[in-house]
Amino acid sequence: MNTLSKEGWKGTAVETSISFIGKGVDEGLRISNYFNKSFLLIVVLLLVFSNFGPVLAEDVSTEDKFEQVYFTDFGDSGELTPENWGFTTSAATLSINEEELAGNNTAKLQYTIVDQSGGRVATKTFDEPVRGTQMLVEYDWYPGEHNDKGTHPNENGGEFRILDSAGNTVFTLNHTKNAPLKYFLGNNEATTTGFSDPHTWYNLKIMFDLLNNNVTLTMENKESGEIETYESSLDGVSFDGTLSTIRLVGIRTSGNNHTWTTYLDNIKISQVPIADNVITNVPSLPYHRVYAGETTENIDTIGLPDTVPVVLASNEIINVAINEWKTTDRKWNPEQEGIYHFEGTIAEDDELENIFSRKASIYVYNRLTPPDTNRDTEWLNRGVIALKAEDGIFISWRLLADEYDKDVSFNIYRDGRKLNDEPLSITNYMDEAGEAGATYKVETLVNGKKADISDVTAASKDYLSIPLQKPEGGSTVTGEYTYSANDASVGDLDGDGEYEIILLWRPSNAMTALEDVITGPTIFDAYELDGTLMWRMNMGMNLTSGPQYHQFVVADMDGNGKSEFLIKTADATKVYGATDGVYDPEKVISVIGNEEDDGRWINDGGHVVGGPEYVSVFNGETGEVIDTIDFAFPVEKEEGDGGISWGDNFYNRSDRFLSGVAYINGKTPSAIYGRGYYGRTGFVSYSLKDGQLVEDWVFDTDEAGRGEGLGNHNLATGDVDNDGFDEIVAGSLTLDHDGTILYAMDGEMGREKGSHGDALHLGAFDPDREGLHVFGVHEDPGVASLQYRDGATGETLRSFYAFKDAGRGVAANITSNPGYEFWGAGGGTAETGGGVYNVQGDLITDSFRDIGLPVNFVTYWDGDLFHELLDGTTISKYDEETNQVNVIESFENVVSNNGTKANPTLQADILGDWREEAIYPTEDSSELRIFSTTIPTEYRLPTLMHDTVYRMGIAWQNTTYNQPPHISYYLGEDVREDVLNGTLEFPDVDYTANLNAMKHTLELTSNDKKLNVLQNKLEQAQRHLNNGRTMQASKQLDVFIKHLAKSDLEESVKDSLNEDAVKLKDMWNR
Repeated sequence: MNTLSKEGWKGTAVETSISFIGKGVDEGLRISNYFNKSFLLIVVLLLVFSNFGPVLAEDVSTEDKFEQVYFTDFGDSGELTPENWGFTTSAATLSINEEELAGNNTAKLQYTIVDQSGGRVATKTFDEPVRGTQMLVEYDWYPGEHNDKGTHPNENGGEFRILDSAGNTVFTLNHTKNAPLKYFLGNNEATTTGFSDPHTWYNLKIMFDLLNNNVTLTMENKESGEIETYESSLDGVSFDGTLSTIRLVGIRTSGNNHTWTTYLDNIKISQVPIADNVITNVPSLPYHRVYAGETTENIDTIGLPDTVPVVLASNEIINVAINEWKTTDRKWNPEQEGIYHFEGTIAEDDELENIFSRKASIYVYNRLTPPDTNRDTEWLNRGVIALKAEDGIFISWRLLADEYDKDVSFNIYRDGRKLNDEPLSITNYMDEAGEAGATYKVETLVNGKKADISDVTAASKDYLSIPLQKPEGGSTVTGEYTYSANDASVGDLDGDGEYEIILLWRPSNAMTALEDVITGPTIFDAYELDGTLMWRMNMGMNLTSGPQYHQFVVADMDGNGKSEFLIKTADATKVYGATDGVYDPEKVISVIGNEEDDGRWINDGGHVVGGPEYVSVFNGETGEVIDTIDFAFPVEKEEGDGGISWGDNFYNRSDRFLSGVAYINGKTPSAIYGRGYYGRTGFVSYSLKDGQLVEDWVFDTDEAGRGEGLGNHNLATGDVDNDGFDEIVAGSLTLDHDGTILYAMDGEMGREKGSHGDALHLGAFDPDREGLHVFGVHEDPGVASLQYRDGATGETLRSFYAFKDAGRGVAANITSNPGYEFWGAGGGTAETGGGVYNVQGDLITDSFRDIGLPVNFVTYWDGDLFHELLDGTTISKYDEETNQVNVIESFENVVSNNGTKANPTLQADILGDWREEAIYPTEDSSELRIFSTTIPTEYRLPTLMHDTVYRMGIAWQNTTYNQPPHISYYLGEDVREDVLNGTLEFPDVDYTANLNAMKHTLELTSNDKKLNVLQNKLEQAQRHLNNGRTMQASKQLDVFIKHLAKSDLEESVKDSLNEDAVKLKDMWNR
């Protein structure tokens, strides 16, 4: 036996065997036993004369060419600086261990993860990237034991990763408990090694050969002396030719908190030097955007750059010329929307060497131009409110979307007295002499002519109160429970142009998906704004109560001018009516499934384990069920599997639901429902056609083969690619309107890797970049903690790495700089995501924490075009001049919802001008209070609810981890003059069938006195309808249709009004 001296620590050499593994995953071929014996003799002789163990082929041929760039033995040969050689981590521990471990009694790096619910990361970034024709990473690794999976389905693991300067993970060595070590390059297929012992030291040599475009991995078990060698191609691997960062990464599986201790020693990074004038890297270029039809087949018309920056071996960055650009994947088609990849050949230069044959690379996004849309939209009345303010009574009212560019103005009356001298173009007024109880009228003028009048009685408070009918509590085997008011949504349930509220009542024993509780049933109430109860729904005992359950949709799905209510139901879900506006338990309106099976389909932990799972849609006005169908994603994929397809067998990952609304056909809203986001992820789109629920499409990552584990606790919807149809932004996964993957944040094509996350924002965040953008935070410490990306392509525009679970994030416009700002729970420095950043690149402040900037909801409140910040029951504002945050509004005697999430029951523009209301329950849940601003504003804008991105945001706001809505157009003080001049552009709206909407359209269209007869017929039809005389109302519409055909209105207006009249007649005559 021979004593070895290996890089600073001693071990004992035993009989040595060496295995050579060929290229490829499945092409491994060990040397024959006969040859092994002969070769072993040679190796033994070499060991006798050497202190360095087995001599490999590359040791002789290449190691003498390498120059050491970085080295550490973690303190054996001198003081270790910086601490832990610069490795950093969060929620884990790094230390220097000098105790004996498997023959190593020298100093070594110890990395310990204890009972962590997320993956943890230790990171070392080199002062300067390593560059060379060949680069060699050597280190000793003791993998260490991972905690056992126990009853959980999957084992935990850990990885050693090498990254380049662009953030690409180039090399990964994976160790999963009870499995052999395996490695992979980039996202390529993994190669399994013959080593599996976690309780021994391995010496690893990873050589990157840029001339031959491959990587050679040599692994030696230092105890047994066994050696294996592998070679893999770098083809298809995103790699900029540098080595910049090494990481140790913990991999935690579902429900199995991770415990792991691993060790590193003797890290040495070397390179074969190259001349300073060698081009080592061509950095990735940002996407180049053009619009379909605006270029030609001549590539020169695209506007690709003539020069690109390159990095030389000296670390100098210079610009070089491009000889020619060519597509690599498909021929350029100027008319065809999509992403095209181009490569540029670098022009020869006598002063430069391009020995690696580097090329420039750029993606061209041939984008569709913004479409002209005419989506089904709710008609809303004037929504006048009059609230007590410090300076009197503050009155505000709505401007509808189709009134924005019209000659629409207003007069204000108090108790019959006109208050304004000239008609008002804005939609708010402060009456300094006003008092509570006064009657205010808002008179609308169209082209100077009186159109309608709305009135309201001035309130004595700065809020409106909705009395609630709190359900009685009860008890389960878990114990007693009571109810409290929770999340809500709004819709015009009865078609009168005023919103009603659907409120969720949550029992006090509600649970998260990780818990085991027999909960009380969730209850929903539908209220008019005066507190009149319309109906009550008891979800029953076959559905668990908690924040991950009972996501619901309120939307006009059939275009009848009244919103429906859609939700996942089960046997014994029951709807009760009201008598004189009071809950009546004797008035059963609807029962879903088999009432006798109430509570049959849950286990002792309160989780749904089987039985029928439904989706039902209900009449929003009456509570009567319209249709019920089987839910597309039952808990069990195969009977008896215990929900394992979702990622665990204890019903945590299966009990994760999402919902929203999207115009997937570009015209009418559909309901989106999802299950799962930690692993398997499923979404389904439901439309309501002729009184029946229809599955438009079903998406399942099990069928798609990708996209799993990228979902959020929330979603957002909007037309990100300008095709006129809405996409579903489900965290790091974006689905196209047809239910296929538009893109995933997968580390390819300029998209930095994403993961599951807790916060998500979708909106028009950059005035210089047309379209919708996405900001989100991620839970996986191995990916970007904060990430800002293009909504259509997924191109990462800005990102910050804190190597931690970033649980909060916000996008809002809070400064005078063009574009929104964003911030989130990243690291403690600006470099690691702890600052406040403008989307166009500026750093606003180093630390959002130091100035107390909230990370929750954003709102429009005080009258300027900036956002204010709503958190809990307070509203704050960022002061750009002082870099401070000031509270400007506190709501008293009310409470926020959902614990630390601290969100309102609802934030939405449901009354008054374009600014938003904040709705909260009182502490005893006896009432809801609707708070609205009493601060005047000079800006005239249409109601936010007529912007479909915002309106859909209100529909999905209740989903799991509530997020604030955003608008589809850009607002900010930098576009102040455009707003004041009324030059913003808004899409057309098509009001759903409604007599008041038809009358409104006539008033806006023409002042011709011939239209009086048309308006008269609509008014007569309304009177008959109010008295229940649908046949007479239908006859008035027959006359209306005849006169309409003879009118001189534009054909498009006539067609729209005719369609609405026919639809109304059909609904009345059913």
